[in-house]
Amino acid sequence: MRIALRALLALALLLVVIVLARALLAPLERPDVVAVDADSYRVDADAVAQRLAGALRFQTISRSDAPLDEAAFAGLRAYLAKTWPRVHAQLALERIGGQSLLYTWRGRAANEPALLLAAHQDVVPVVAPEQWQHPPFGGEVADGQIWGRGALDDKGSLVCILDAVESLLAEGFAPERTVYLAFGHDEEIGGEAGARVVADTLAARGVRLASALDEGGAVASGFGGLLERPLAAVGVAEKGFVDVRLRATAEGGHSSTPPRQTAIGSLAAAVVALEAHPMPARVGGTFERLISRLAPEVGFTRRLALANFWLLRPLLPLVSPRVPIVDAMIRTTTAPTIVRGGVKSNVLPREAEAIVNFRILQGDTVESVLAHVRRAVDDPRIAVEIEGSEPPKDPSPTSPDDGPAFAGIERAIAAVYPDAVVAPYLVVGATDGRHYARIADGVYRILPFRVGDDALRLAHGTDERLEVENLGRGVRFYRAWLRQPLAK
Repeated sequence: MRIALRALLALALLLVVIVLARALLAPLERPDVVAVDADSYRVDADAVAQRLAGALRFQTISRSDAPLDEAAFAGLRAYLAKTWPRVHAQLALERIGGQSLLYTWRGRAANEPALLLAAHQDVVPVVAPEQWQHPPFGGEVADGQIWGRGALDDKGSLVCILDAVESLLAEGFAPERTVYLAFGHDEEIGGEAGARVVADTLAARGVRLASALDEGGAVASGFGGLLERPLAAVGVAEKGFVDVRLRATAEGGHSSTPPRQTAIGSLAAAVVALEAHPMPARVGGTFERLISRLAPEVGFTRRLALANFWLLRPLLPLVSPRVPIVDAMIRTTTAPTIVRGGVKSNVLPREAEAIVNFRILQGDTVESVLAHVRRAVDDPRIAVEIEGSEPPKDPSPTSPDDGPAFAGIERAIAAVYPDAVVAPYLVVGATDGRHYARIADGVYRILPFRVGDDALRLAHGTDERLEVENLGRGVRFYRAWLRQPLAK
């Protein structure tokens, strides 16, 4: 017995030593990031804001239940040509898939894999414009902010990209690699007619991309109080998605003589079953890489936990449901979003249906989600099928965060946000970036703007806006990214 107790004590002591050592040595894992050469160009953020204001006034809305307003896109296209004349004089411009724009900036090293900067022209609809402090398509600058639908998602980055290229052309700069600017027109409804066709076009021409850079992460303040420094979250992957329709059928009839369970009751039970049985969590991959980057940057007490994440990994799924953003990064999420059924209070509906949106984690697939739904519902009265308004997508591949492409983004971030912690991140939404994965060595996703905790709400919500100061940061970031020397 004494031998066993001594052995347990020795193991416990060894574990304590390992935990402390990992926490103490965590700073040694911090990557050595040196910003690109100093850039003397001074950005007039107020002037950029006025140019963005003009772009926001075009109602380039995309929606799955209505055609595009071609006049709005034509107006924006003419505005871009007038506002950034050097870009339109010196870069080759093609319209792809109807309204998407592909600019080609030929590089000196024409045989090297190219670079691609992506943004999108389209915006989501505005549901209640009367609730906005400033008109959603007014493009107004007030209180140090530029207000309007698309300011944050994603015309802000589109304008900053064009301003960066325009300024570099004015200086006589020529990139080493060929650079493509790809501005899709239907990102908000899946990008099937825009970015996917652009990628098809480039693939047919034999184009290979060293990297593609799109929206996704951002520079966030404090990361929920965990960090004292800002976190520059660079998306190295994004989740897939599928909308699943649950359809319950019944005899119908008069509400005065209902069966034990109606179509609506059966449907409700199916939805409850799905929420009660989420898909299993998988803690690792991009989430663990994020934790490893954060560990050197937190106080010692928190570093004890983060540097020894291997000990906490089994416990995380037990607590993650209380923190939705964490839960979304370690499992395929389940979100019932639409319910339909019944037309009158005294009529039993013959049919009721619900739409459930799943955001699919790497390692799961559309097919595995459908199989899970059928197991969890386990009711022959419930038909399970894919809802067809937007094609489902499996998760994207994961791009490396330890190669020259990611390092180039780190250096560009350091040029604008020298105090930021740069870390890989899983984008829980969807972007046009996924369409370029098959022709790119890596696809990365970040808006070079400093945002608060309300960024996700503002992007598609009321009073969407962006700080004017962020526009100066955005232009400087894209200039830094484009000015880097050829890296292999």
